[in-house]
Amino acid sequence: MLDRTFLRFVAIGSANTVLGLAVIFALQQVFSPVTANWLAFVLLVPVTFMTHRHWSFRDAGQLVSSFVRYLPVVLLGYGVNRFVLQQSLALNIGAYVAQVLAIACYVIVTYLLLRMFVFLRPGDC
Repeated sequence: MLDRTFLRFVAIGSANTVLGLAVIFALQQVFSPVTANWLAFVLLVPVTFMTHRHWSFRDAGQLVSSFVRYLPVVLLGYGVNRFVLQQSLALNIGAYVAQVLAIACYVIVTYLLLRMFVFLRPGDC
């Protein structure tokens, strides 16, 4: 049986990913793929934090302490995302496909770390 938290994460993450890709693809009309990716990341961090906190993980802990744990996780995820994006572009993979690959890697890294370290269930510490 699949874990309900994971299913909520996938549902919310899918919506966040669609929003993120829409922002990235729109920004790519003006900026380079790497710059568009960074700008979308910065713009959407608050959105992803709040949606995952409230809906994916149903965290009832302190908002500030959750965000303090959240930020390094998403920065690490972004580092993985950026690495995959740059390597994909260097391999002449199209910018749109490269963005999708980079986001997929981001999702894997961040889910695991959010689940283990950021949004703790009662009794976790």
